[in-house]
Amino acid sequence: MRLFVALNFDDEVKTYLREVQNQIRTIAYKGNYTSSDNFHLTLRFLGEFRDGEVANLYTILDKVSEKFTPFEIKIGKINSFLRNNKHLVFIEVIENSEALVHLAHYLNKIIDESYKLPNKFHFRPHITIAREIIYHQENNIKVLPFHKPILVNNISLMLSKRNKQNKLIYTPLHTITFTK
Repeated sequence: MRLFVALNFDDEVKTYLREVQNQIRTIAYKGNYTSSDNFHLTLRFLGEFRDGEVANLYTILDKVSEKFTPFEIKIGKINSFLRNNKHLVFIEVIENSEALVHLAHYLNKIIDESYKLPNKFHFRPHITIAREIIYHQENNIKVLPFHKPILVNNISLMLSKRNKQNKLIYTPLHTITFTK
């Protein structure tokens, strides 16, 4: 099973992210848009695990819940980077990203104590909203920040799999709430 750890969002945040996607659609020739059901902020990609290894990941996440108190973030800056002449478009965390970085670093530390997993990317808090975007006109979209802070009080171990129609589905397997 393919797993990752993520911060998930409520419907109000997902509506905002869909509205940003709709702005991109007006200037994009083509692209692959993230399903609103799958909007999340990845804290750590884990990769393939066997069923018997998952219980240990639950224990690791439970340790995180004891270490952190809830905090707030704000999102709202659109950005992208090029990969093979196509854009990966994302929304950045614009306030309190240091708290997310601290959370991700602690999570990575305790995961790395138990597993030898690749972690080759520098953590940059963001929400991917579209991939493989090809613009037919210059990207000059300016988005308004989401109108209120987002409470970060839990994270989830997520399963990533494709259904029979080859649609990517993300399912929470274990969610922890910060208790410190």
